[in-house]
Amino acid sequence: MNIKINTKEIMNKRAIISYLEIFLLVGSLFAVSYIFYEITDGIYGVSNGVGIVDAQASGNVCCEETINGQSCQMSSADQCNRNFAVVPGRCEDTSFCTVGCCISSNTGLCSQASSKRDCEKINGTFAQGASCNVAACKKGCCVLGNQAKWTTEQNCKFEGNSEHNEVKTEWRYDESSDSELKCLFSVEKDKEGACIFTSSAEKKCVYTTLQECVSRTGSEVNFNRDGKFCSDPALNTTCKAKDHTACIDGKEDVYWFDSCGNKESLKQDCNLFGGTYCGTKNNEAICKNIDCDTNGDGSADRKNGESWCSYDGTIGNGKDVVGSRHIKHVCYFGSERLGPCADFRNEICVQEDSTLEGGKTFSQAACRVNQWRSCMNYNREKDDALKNKCTKNPDCRFKNINMGGSFNFNVCLPSYPPGFDIAVENMISENGELNQNYYQASSSDGICSSATQRCTEIWKCGIFGCVCIDNCQCHTASFTTEMNDFCTSLGDCGAKANYAGVTTDEGYTIAVKGGKGPPRLSVAQLNAFAALAQKKAGQKAAPGTMTFFQTLQPELLPEVGSEKTNISAFEKELQAASGAYGSPLLLKLLTSKNDSGVFENLASISTGNIGLAGYSGAVASIGAAVSAQIQPGEQKEKKDMSMIFSMVAGLIAYVITQSIIITMIASLIGFLFALSWIKKVDIDFTCMPWQAPDGGDACNRCNQLDVPCTEYRCESLGSLCQLANAGTSHAICVSKPANETLPRITPFESVLSTGYAYTDVTDKGFAIVNATSKECIEPYTTVEFGIKVDPFARCRIGNNSRADFSEMSELFGVKGNYILPAHVTKLFFPNPEAFKNVYNLSAAQIEALGQWDLYVKCKTASGKINPDPYHIHTCIKPGPDLTPPRVTLVQPLSGTNIAFGTETKEITLYVNEPSQCKWSTRDETFDLMPQNLTCEIDPAVFTQYGWKCLTTLSGLQNTTKFFIKCQDTSENKNTMSESFLYSIFSSKSMLAIQELLPKDSSTITTGVERASVKLKAKTIGGVNGAAFCAWVGNGFSDSFRYNGNSSTIHEYNLNLPQGGYSINVSCEDIAGNRAENITRFTIAVDVFGPKISRAYYDSGLTIKTSEKAECRYSFNRQFIFENATKMSGDGFEHLGGWALQTYYVQCKDQYNNKGNIMQLRPVN
Repeated sequence: MNIKINTKEIMNKRAIISYLEIFLLVGSLFAVSYIFYEITDGIYGVSNGVGIVDAQASGNVCCEETINGQSCQMSSADQCNRNFAVVPGRCEDTSFCTVGCCISSNTGLCSQASSKRDCEKINGTFAQGASCNVAACKKGCCVLGNQAKWTTEQNCKFEGNSEHNEVKTEWRYDESSDSELKCLFSVEKDKEGACIFTSSAEKKCVYTTLQECVSRTGSEVNFNRDGKFCSDPALNTTCKAKDHTACIDGKEDVYWFDSCGNKESLKQDCNLFGGTYCGTKNNEAICKNIDCDTNGDGSADRKNGESWCSYDGTIGNGKDVVGSRHIKHVCYFGSERLGPCADFRNEICVQEDSTLEGGKTFSQAACRVNQWRSCMNYNREKDDALKNKCTKNPDCRFKNINMGGSFNFNVCLPSYPPGFDIAVENMISENGELNQNYYQASSSDGICSSATQRCTEIWKCGIFGCVCIDNCQCHTASFTTEMNDFCTSLGDCGAKANYAGVTTDEGYTIAVKGGKGPPRLSVAQLNAFAALAQKKAGQKAAPGTMTFFQTLQPELLPEVGSEKTNISAFEKELQAASGAYGSPLLLKLLTSKNDSGVFENLASISTGNIGLAGYSGAVASIGAAVSAQIQPGEQKEKKDMSMIFSMVAGLIAYVITQSIIITMIASLIGFLFALSWIKKVDIDFTCMPWQAPDGGDACNRCNQLDVPCTEYRCESLGSLCQLANAGTSHAICVSKPANETLPRITPFESVLSTGYAYTDVTDKGFAIVNATSKECIEPYTTVEFGIKVDPFARCRIGNNSRADFSEMSELFGVKGNYILPAHVTKLFFPNPEAFKNVYNLSAAQIEALGQWDLYVKCKTASGKINPDPYHIHTCIKPGPDLTPPRVTLVQPLSGTNIAFGTETKEITLYVNEPSQCKWSTRDETFDLMPQNLTCEIDPAVFTQYGWKCLTTLSGLQNTTKFFIKCQDTSENKNTMSESFLYSIFSSKSMLAIQELLPKDSSTITTGVERASVKLKAKTIGGVNGAAFCAWVGNGFSDSFRYNGNSSTIHEYNLNLPQGGYSINVSCEDIAGNRAENITRFTIAVDVFGPKISRAYYDSGLTIKTSEKAECRYSFNRQFIFENATKMSGDGFEHLGGWALQTYYVQCKDQYNNKGNIMQLRPVN
């Protein structure tokens, strides 16, 4: 049994003509062969066609080349060219004249039965086998524009490059298409013309393609190859020409249609690029203007396909207002469609303008990822490297802050600050206990705190006053302005306005010790912040180096004014950071597929509020970079010259006046003039998350926007605003019920440190005492205590009973600036006795110093503040210091790992009282320890951890243990008897990225528009291989996902469209070891179905496919894949039952791409 083609398909009029032409062509081959035979006279011993001559018998030899230049000739030896081989015997028996296949390196044609020598003379490729049955000689269908030729692949390329270089050339090979006739059909199948057939005894005509006509009628003979319309009189149909006009899907022009509904000639040439496209008006097809009127004045001001950005206010340079969102607009077939970029400004809208002929501007816009994280990471670099990287990134800004001295530093900041989650979760559990995460910094706290800095002014003082000698602008308005600018550039921090133009300034505080501090921001400055919420014409974010991708399916986007709340598909597309709608060429690429499933995230880039865990390294790098640059000016102790000046002045006076009294007066004046001292003024700027305005009067503004209201935008309008029905199409911003009650404060019992008690509790305050003795608190201890407040409020604490809420610089605990039902803080109590000798205090003064009175004020969401401060009293137990100091904290912590190759490390140590500390690599007495720490011994200068000491440990490659002892500065010189053991470990190897997937130079094939790709890295070395990693590539960046801890395996799920990608992965472990690696890969989309490469009988119908597939067959001409019979097989070879009927076979690959339906007719 075998399979053959149905002869009826090819025995038509045109086929017969073709066969006659083939016959003539075949006949001519014999003439060509004869001519070739004559030209090759004498080769292989052939002479005039009279058989083979026996070389041995005639005495001839085989000449590789004769003196006449002929190859492989049997001749006498004297006729051979002695520069080539001469062999007695027959030429066909030699290696140089062996017969085979010669493949032309020029034309790609194959010459059968050619000698090796002749092939070498034309620089051809010689292959064994005279019949040329090799892959290079395999013939296929060479498509040359609208022509076809049955030839080899190399010859097809030759024909395309030489004679048909202006047309597209394609070579196809298919075992099932093994003839030039089928090759020609494959080229002409899309040709359009009239298809005439009879149906129900009625002559009918359809204007369609050749392939469709054959499929409909079963024969090519019914198709008019001259391209005539059905209304042509020569065809004698009932169709009348130019009956009406209509549009054709996917085409821009207006066409005539005949009375039978068949397309005819072009009626009107629309110009998509000129702004017209086929549409209907009054049931008539016309070229409609598809440009957009976005100004509402009746005239089109945006071209079709144009896209542009709009903003809620001023953008860039750190000026984006709170709650703002970048919006992208698109002009799409006459309608303006818009959608927001990702919320929290995780995406920004970038725009590029081009000037067209006539001076008009054409805009292209895109939502892309805001690279603010990269800006923060750049602060790991130093000096020129920092500035170079920062200034090259369009999303970053380089800033220098210089207060006229040592407070001088550079920092890289986001140009488009990210947004933060404004609300905060309740930190009190249902049973009244404090949430364990209360002291954990939120993402906004952590990021904003990077701008929390201390500026220390140095003043030189004398009897006539003080003169500033370092950081002399820190007490001026310039300090507040510069630091708030630093603060607001980090995100929603500090004093700034929301997108409604309402400014609040509770996001920063200024505390001063030892002198005069700077003023707060002026009313004029706050009003200037409000003005930033006004829309500014002409501004745009720079695309930078981003690629403008073409966006899929804009027809799914909502129209302005009609579907404002139903844009879920558009939201997903915007979150995908997928690029601009681009030039009008985009509209040529659009399909009619209405599938919202194409809108998937490009990557799992966080489009929600910021999580600190992933970016803690970047945040820490800012603080570390700033601290490293600020080197307080050290004022060396100068010798006291006052007595010398006094003696010199007295001596001069005595010489001149000889008067003892005048001499004494002169000595006193000289002493006073020479007397001087140094004064330090500490000015602390604290940057905190921005606070929403009081109340909820403005909440409804969020519902009046052209884009959906979100929690972020809603909550930025007021402290009482909340989003109802969040996550639905009916989300709306409403105000919580206002509570006009003044805040009522009570003690928070469950948080008070063990061993202490609240006493004298009233509605005006309470006292804290030792729970056992009911006396004052022991010195050098830390006590935790708290308050509850109703209604919920933000609270502050201070020692000035007359200060207003806005004047109080200290928050009540780490969450004091959040509206919560309770607040908790910790206080460290020094020993008043430590101040005795330093300030020469009396016993009464020491006792007064131990009495602490604190005052609390709270502000509710409605803006209500308790008029009278809530009073908290406590005291420190007096008495001499009899206990040695205690180390309270060391940074970095003991047991810390440090980077590979590090020899020295600076550490900061805190002790619970003013002390002098030493260290050694051996455990020995305090006096014998060789190394000193630089410690703060001023009793008045302490932190919440105690008094600070600094030192640099050395020899870290050989030593891991260090012993520390301290001696206090009291009269008793109390000394630690046991050493504080501090350990630090050096990494034994560098951190490395051992594996990075997808592999470099790999290709990932998928069957859908976007491929799910897992970016995976494996780290080794460093600290047990564990690290935190981030990636950047193709204009996007993010951190890998972690559950709080670093890992050796790092994974990130991406959803990528087809194209090329280059992704750089950088990792850093807790020791500071860093590693980088890069992978470049390609995403390819398989949209073609599998091909049937062979069909034959082998215990049934057997077919082979070009790729793994599922194949089905049916005997029904109306083939439906799902209803057909499934064939068995291993994926490449498929077996079905056998019947002498016409098979209709189709195969589907793993991506659900279906191939062509093949028609197979078996016969006995």
